[in-house]
Amino acid sequence: MLTGSSQLKPNTAHGAKIAKPPILKIYGIQLLILLCVSAGLFVVNITVAYSALLGGLIFIGPNFYFASLAFRYQGARAAKKIAETMYRGEVIKFLLSAVLFAAVFVLVEPISAGALFVAFIGMLLLNTALVIKMGQ
Repeated sequence: MLTGSSQLKPNTAHGAKIAKPPILKIYGIQLLILLCVSAGLFVVNITVAYSALLGGLIFIGPNFYFASLAFRYQGARAAKKIAETMYRGEVIKFLLSAVLFAAVFVLVEPISAGALFVAFIGMLLLNTALVIKMGQ
């Protein structure tokens, strides 16, 4: 349950009492961790480092866009708008992810597919953990 957290700010612009998740904080932390991990990997292997960086960015970019859309509207009166923006955001997120993966595999050579996918999945898991942690 997201209410009751001191880190969440209520959206009171239209009388809503439901707290918005700290989207910028969540994705900012993810980006910082991704940059630190990529910098550490740079010492070991440059291909693995930039592959991991790209994999993490492929997750963060489209998901940040979706989260920004998903929490644009709140309240029962905006239910239709919420559904529309969530559907549109999810479709765009999926398409952006697919296009970015394709672009990386076509344009970046050499690439470490393992590092790319591990970073993408790592960002997914980190995102889930941060959402749970900040929602407590």
